[in-house]
Amino acid sequence: MITIAVLAILLAVAVPSLRTAMRRGYVSNTTNALAGDLTYARAEAAGRHKYVSICRSSDAATCAGGTSKSYATGWLIYAYDGGSTGPNQAYSTTATPAHALLRASKGDSRTTLAATDEKVLTFNQSGLPVANSGRTAESFRVCVLNKAGDGGESTVEIPGRTVSLNASGGVSIAELAPATACTL
Repeated sequence: MITIAVLAILLAVAVPSLRTAMRRGYVSNTTNALAGDLTYARAEAAGRHKYVSICRSSDAATCAGGTSKSYATGWLIYAYDGGSTGPNQAYSTTATPAHALLRASKGDSRTTLAATDEKVLTFNQSGLPVANSGRTAESFRVCVLNKAGDGGESTVEIPGRTVSLNASGGVSIAELAPATACTL
């Protein structure tokens, strides 16, 4: 009986700590996946000498429309020649010139991921971000999802992260202050 009581006490202490560690891991995984994909897209643009764009996607096959800034369901990375239509094209399998899908990344349903805006993010043939409606840099915020429909929040126990893409194409990651909302 004493052994069972001690085991119950240890489990009562360990389970909340384990849950917090797992939730920190979700934020870390989503942050690293996004930062890695931004770096990958930049390298592919320079290596292929083509435009490489990233757009929000909920089905891993098309760019999501609308005004949502959420990348939580995933994103696409695709390459194309600009031709007469130029950069910042939404992914299309029927586009001329043809778009080549390079990667489809699924989001993590346990985290929120919000961007500065809903527009396509494009790297030019040199690997530099292309302006889209005046925007040359982009920021993303990643937080743990507390409950369905929650925008997430950075807390002391589970800090959110900001992934920033600067005007030269560099990617940086910073921790959000506690009580910071994850929407931009």
